[in-house]
Amino acid sequence: MDISPVATHPQTTQPVKAKRPAASATATLTVAGGLRALEQGTLTCEAWARACLDRIEERNSGVKAWVHVNAEAALAHARTLDRTGRRRMFDGVPLGLKDTIDTADMPTELGDPAIFPGRQPKADAPVVTMARNLGFTILGKNTVSRHAIMLPGPARNPHDLTRTPAASSAGSGAAVADFMTPISVGTQTAGSILRPSAFCGAVGFKPTLDAIPYLGIRTYSRPLDVIGPICRSVEDATLFMHGFTGDPRFDATTPVRSDMRVGVWRTKDFDKADPAALAIFEDNLRKLEAAGATVRSLVMPAIFETIGEAQDVIMAFDLAREYADIKRDHADKCDRELIAYLELGESYSASDYARALDVADACRRAFYDLARDFDVLVMPSTLGEAPEAASTGSSAFIRIWSLLHNPSITLPVSRGPAGLPLGFQVVGCVKEDARLLYWARCIEATLGSTAHMT
Repeated sequence: MDISPVATHPQTTQPVKAKRPAASATATLTVAGGLRALEQGTLTCEAWARACLDRIEERNSGVKAWVHVNAEAALAHARTLDRTGRRRMFDGVPLGLKDTIDTADMPTELGDPAIFPGRQPKADAPVVTMARNLGFTILGKNTVSRHAIMLPGPARNPHDLTRTPAASSAGSGAAVADFMTPISVGTQTAGSILRPSAFCGAVGFKPTLDAIPYLGIRTYSRPLDVIGPICRSVEDATLFMHGFTGDPRFDATTPVRSDMRVGVWRTKDFDKADPAALAIFEDNLRKLEAAGATVRSLVMPAIFETIGEAQDVIMAFDLAREYADIKRDHADKCDRELIAYLELGESYSASDYARALDVADACRRAFYDLARDFDVLVMPSTLGEAPEAASTGSSAFIRIWSLLHNPSITLPVSRGPAGLPLGFQVVGCVKEDARLLYWARCIEATLGSTAHMT
């Protein structure tokens, strides 16, 4: 979760310090690729799980993407599937879970090990129950940023260990991008699925609010909290949403097209972005046009200029109340930035909060009126490449969609001047998640993907 107003951070253009070791072919499998191999009999569930666990063993001491690995249980589950046969949609697919999501068989320390050491839930969160029922092999829990908000945590960017993987689904983004698991379940309140995915070079999908039940999970802001997948292809995100919603419109087999109508919203934050990253974004727009897309700029009404301030009020107000007991009982274990943010939230009145909610509602109505003539809206995912690990970067281009509830996805289509991933963000209309994922798959087919690059 992001807790601070939009800010810029200096970008460097130094070359990546060292190339990470290559992963095994099995570890690099996408969800869809692994499922095809399982069905063809060229892969076993145990071999897939073991490849991921071997990669974790090799790399986690540096990347720090996992706080708990349930290796024995994962291998036992995989062996059982190999012995009894696969029957469910995701039987044998390795999965990571953000460590703010309750698990009955593993600790869930909520990104606060000093405050909740060894915290052991009595029951799984509903999304975990669904994952088990769908057949996933759960590998363990992914690292969360400090206090599960926009503060640097222990996880590192797998492409350069001096850089940030962002927050708060930091470990989920890093684990998927480093081939430790093909998919992880993350959460987002402002930018916590999309930004780690963009900085680390994964596909991150933020669904419409309440597409998947947000229960048994650390709560930040009820009007903003969502669950979504971090993976390595749009096909995988589509399969995930099909499995977890049961909605047949999430179909990854529909043939792709290139004659899409693309809207571009160049927000007031464009002038804060790294010029090289913007040049790459504009080049990708030209590639879409050359393939047959119609690309037009979208001019938003004046009310959208205040959308950031409205989101700041909603997030601070809600977090101050969700974290009230922590501030009261564990202030000595809280970062000063957290305390300051909670105090800011306490300063807002219910009237302030209501006015901010009204702004969000007005922007949602205005957005639909303007965007309905487009198939998708696109913009950069971040201001540039991942900054140094002392910062978690800006969510200027991402958090808008958490407030408006629009489904949005980041695609790892490019690398920046330092060789680090740059995301291309694609946005759809509320409750049109399946439609968005179809067009995102079309864009991915045109622009390509760097998700498999070392």
